[in-house]
Amino acid sequence: MLAPTAQAEISFDGYTRFIYEAGQHQVPVILVNDSNEPALAQVNLSWGDPQENRDIPMALSKPLLLIAERSKASVDIFYQGAGLPTDRESFLLLKVLSVPKKSSDENLISIALQHNLKLFYRPKLLGSPEEAIKTLRWSPSGSTTYQVRNNSPYYLTLTEVILRDPKGVDCGKTIDHLMVAPFATYELPIMACDRPVREVTYSLVSDGGTPQAYRNNVQP
Repeated sequence: MLAPTAQAEISFDGYTRFIYEAGQHQVPVILVNDSNEPALAQVNLSWGDPQENRDIPMALSKPLLLIAERSKASVDIFYQGAGLPTDRESFLLLKVLSVPKKSSDENLISIALQHNLKLFYRPKLLGSPEEAIKTLRWSPSGSTTYQVRNNSPYYLTLTEVILRDPKGVDCGKTIDHLMVAPFATYELPIMACDRPVREVTYSLVSDGGTPQAYRNNVQP
């Protein structure tokens, strides 16, 4: 028989990602404790690219918070105003480790949960992510492989990516999630598609976290 467990039920007031616009003094992040016990939350920032090792030019107002049961707490993100590119978005992760209050029940196992939320710093750029979707170029990169090129300064998060043959039949496996960096080319995973591809359908995740459906032709 498995031992009972306790975990802190932390949510983020409906947000799944955060946008730090140029000129903002700070970005508030609301942490909601949905459980009936106090919860401890440890908050930190990291680069979205694990290979990046530069210092992050941002700070948090409260890296450690104690949130009462059924209550909210806020932590602010600050940018020092320099250190991030001004010609494209930057991608970071807001990491929140939530730990439940230690239980007096020795048989109860406490479980800490790690939340990783996307944080984008957005300098003053032309257009919008929705307009940037027009810059995507889908094309073959081999006899059975494909790539997508993002010619915009925005990170574009795509879900439910489906390739279709000239008859409109799905070809290969659906890609649940991919994110294409600014001015970058993304090689699609092996799709197990042995037919020519005519079009691709997908959804763009908006700033608010909701998907918007799109359809593009695949260049020969």
